[in-house]
Amino acid sequence: MHEAIHIALIDDDAAVLDSLSLYFARRDLETSCFTDAEAFLAEFDRAAQFDCIVSDVIMPGMSGLDFVQHLRNRHATAPIILITGRGDINMAVSAIRLGAFDFIEKPFDEARLLAVIRQAAEKGRLSESAEAELGELQSRFDSLSARQREVMELAVSGLSSKEIGMRLNISPKTVENHRAWVMERIGARNLADLIRKAMKIGTPSDRSK
Repeated sequence: MHEAIHIALIDDDAAVLDSLSLYFARRDLETSCFTDAEAFLAEFDRAAQFDCIVSDVIMPGMSGLDFVQHLRNRHATAPIILITGRGDINMAVSAIRLGAFDFIEKPFDEARLLAVIRQAAEKGRLSESAEAELGELQSRFDSLSARQREVMELAVSGLSSKEIGMRLNISPKTVENHRAWVMERIGARNLADLIRKAMKIGTPSDRSK
């Protein structure tokens, strides 16, 4: 069973809005309709609730391409799918370069659009999950003391406890105590896991490689 998806549908053609919203409703997708990009942006605070945004390219006022750029400038994270009846290769390339998830020409198969929406929503959720995980990891790293960070950075660079102790002028036992606390606080199962996590947050020792 598919997870519930809420999409924003933007098109100046009322018939398209009615047809697609009815099609999606029959497939358990919640749809919020907007007649142009400006109408959506007027309610930008709602953007975070959408799993995907589907927008026409050629509309009165702001075009679909300008809309994508505007959303990226405002750090909107929902994947964006552009649809158009007057597209060409250059327009498609521009859309993808601006960050659109996909570019679909009209007339299109509704089932294909639905499949792309599901793919986009899934990718968006995975990205949000990864960002949340990174934020939690960064918070854990920030909670370490200066000495613990030094021990962590030297450990992931490949130094033994004895070598770290000599570098920091502390005993190997003290290094082991710091390492144990770092492993627990960061949530690393072993040194390899600690190295992977250090690479994610970009510790100084990782950035120097």
